[in-house]
Amino acid sequence: MATTNLENVKVERISASHRRIYTDILINATPAQVWSVLTDTASYQHWAAFLVDIQGKIKDGEKITAVFQTNPKKEKLTTIEHTITVTEGSAFYWAEKGPGGIKDNHHFVVEPTGDGKTRFIQSDEIMKGITWLVGGNLSKMYANGYQAFNRMLKTEVERRFPSAEEA
Repeated sequence: MATTNLENVKVERISASHRRIYTDILINATPAQVWSVLTDTASYQHWAAFLVDIQGKIKDGEKITAVFQTNPKKEKLTTIEHTITVTEGSAFYWAEKGPGGIKDNHHFVVEPTGDGKTRFIQSDEIMKGITWLVGGNLSKMYANGYQAFNRMLKTEVERRFPSAEEA
């Protein structure tokens, strides 16, 4: 696992057709502040990387369309529909089959650290379908994309909610 005191990333090969990706980042803001930016999906177009839009509401049982720009050097976007499960104020995820029969189990978690800061966790499991063929490259691409999104989320949250230490 690559680790700093502010962020972590880990990619695991569980089997030929099962990969686990874990990323997190420490954000100098409260969980409520992080959640408010994370669920303000209309603003993603102004700040987000990799996951550049979510069309639909972050509400339990809702259908959303996630829009990814998997290669920042290209304008091509990938859209995938998901039904999400939401724990208001702390997490949302989807666990469905996507392209190539790959089962995607993608989580977004806002976790208090106890010191007024928040650990944002973005993790995923990809399995089945053509994971055996593309899992290595896909999991590396996802880990890089999730880290880019996490860093941009941190920047946006801390821009919207400057801490008392910085003000």
